[in-house]
Amino acid sequence: MRDQLLRRLEVVLYVAGLACLATLLWTVSERAWFQWRYRGADSMPAPSGAASPRRGPLGRIEIPRVGVSAVIFDGVEDRTLRRGVGHVPGTAYPGETGERIALAAHRDTFFRNLRLLRTGDMVRLVTHDITETYRVETTKVVAPWRTDWIQPAREDVLTLVTCFPFSYVGNAPERFVVQARRIARNETMTRNQARPSPSRRVSP
Repeated sequence: MRDQLLRRLEVVLYVAGLACLATLLWTVSERAWFQWRYRGADSMPAPSGAASPRRGPLGRIEIPRVGVSAVIFDGVEDRTLRRGVGHVPGTAYPGETGERIALAAHRDTFFRNLRLLRTGDMVRLVTHDITETYRVETTKVVAPWRTDWIQPAREDVLTLVTCFPFSYVGNAPERFVVQARRIARNETMTRNQARPSPSRRVSP
């Protein structure tokens, strides 16, 4: 009797382990596919109007010094944050001016390296036609109930948020918030634009 119970327990644990592994593989592959699919400005569609949430990628966020590079999608639902960085509803969209843009992501995926950020680091938001550069001004830890970091601002500022502590197991009790200010706005150059045109031979 005891041997049968142990065998059944072994089977249950084996099946549960396979299910966990399958879930992990699906999550990782889904994340990798969406990042690959929209890896360049060429693959980003033009804004789809004022509808919220917007469909498709909104752009990319790049923080070269700490190795952050990820696609931005609209919303902060679990499904969205599995695929990329989420745009916080009620804040400006990447490419818009004169307002606060707020982005969120998980501390153990796309925003894991925010812990390495320093004042003065550069953050880029790249859309299909505009590249904006921001300079990090502050990083701070706040309580999860605080929402002042997403309040409207009549200036070009960028807020990044993730859970804190970064190494916490389970639902983290605090939030890590990065505030940056825009310092440049330029036209995005796609791969097609960057590729030199073939030279023409002139007949003598």
